[in-house]
Amino acid sequence: MKKRVVITGLGLATPLGLGLEENWQRALAGESGIRHIAYPWADKSLIRAAGELKESDYKRILEEFPEEAEAEGERRTLFALWAAKSALNDAGLLNNDVSIKDCGIIFAAGLGINRLEDIQIWTGTDGKFDYEKFGRECSMLHRESAMRNNSSRPSSLIAKRFGLHGPNSTITSACAAATQAIGIGFRTIRRGEADILIAGGADSMINPLGLITFLLLKAAAISSEPPEEICRPFDRKRAGLVMGEGAGIVVLEEESHAVKRGARIYGELAGYGTSMDAYQVTAPHPDGRGAEQSMRAALKDADLNPDEVDYINAHGTGTKLNDAAETLAIKKVFKDHAYNIPISSSKSMIGHLIAAAGGPEFVYTALSVNRDEIHPTINLTNPDPKFDLDYVPNIKRIKTVRAALSNSFGFGGQNATVVVKKYGII
Repeated sequence: MKKRVVITGLGLATPLGLGLEENWQRALAGESGIRHIAYPWADKSLIRAAGELKESDYKRILEEFPEEAEAEGERRTLFALWAAKSALNDAGLLNNDVSIKDCGIIFAAGLGINRLEDIQIWTGTDGKFDYEKFGRECSMLHRESAMRNNSSRPSSLIAKRFGLHGPNSTITSACAAATQAIGIGFRTIRRGEADILIAGGADSMINPLGLITFLLLKAAAISSEPPEEICRPFDRKRAGLVMGEGAGIVVLEEESHAVKRGARIYGELAGYGTSMDAYQVTAPHPDGRGAEQSMRAALKDADLNPDEVDYINAHGTGTKLNDAAETLAIKKVFKDHAYNIPISSSKSMIGHLIAAAGGPEFVYTALSVNRDEIHPTINLTNPDPKFDLDYVPNIKRIKTVRAALSNSFGFGGQNATVVVKKYGII
């Protein structure tokens, strides 16, 4: 017997804010969290805007975790701690008699930060990296350096902070990572290997080397328009992805465990599908084959027919290739019903959180199912004739959502889809 998995806690740290309700109301209102990059000399860069957390919100996180802020200092790890505590609090698992020592963590994190100063300090006059000098002076590494913070740092620190001794894994599969982490967590509980765990992701690549990477890949939006208007998923004038940062974490529980402790249930995590394009590292398959396979697998896993899906939270990056491939894949999977499904992109408001992208997007999907509200895709003002589906342009939608999909498609060809159903629907 497959155990049923329910959603009992949600936690966020995004450019829209730190609170769950704050995030949701701003998303429904179509507010943008994308702003001018705070780095010095960013006005001289080709990339001038990103979905950065507000400075006041980051200070709140530092104040909440002063010990970790002093010892660690890495942004994505601090985002992860905030979102984890928020989700555990939301699930009613902190400061009560419920034991969470057996709670596990399946978490997504991106690459650490390669600090330019760490490269410059140990570069000799010949322009080559001085490995011997670095070996003698490596204690001088910047505390945010990738060499001090590997990808598993957030999950291990969350476990330490909250005393979580259950399964602990880190996923680093690019833009599909957080959705894959949630999917793996779902399967872990469904197999009976855990009663409760937290899953999601945290990332921040808003740094010089992180930004230049996507510029060199020709995937980043370059525009002098106001920052809140740059990210344009599914729009004819879409110009590329806009980087974001933050975290999104969910508490997953085996149904009887949640019911026994009287937990509030947002919905049921009912299915998970994943695939590999096996096509090209920096581009999706033009026929959307991987995305199609991922969605079909998730529907089959959830035992759902395509016409039972009422909403799709799209990967929706705003790049020329992704939006076209995802639209084509949706049409292949849902056929005529594709034209009846509202589809929206959270990235239009918070940017692309890379490894963490699927975390906040899953939270928004769960809220859509729970509350029968759908946030819009903003900046969709120039319809593309090739994109003839319902992308919920600019204004929120009130609609009964029996079941919804959340898609994440990553660099390297990774694809992941999860299905959320209203709790109680058989």
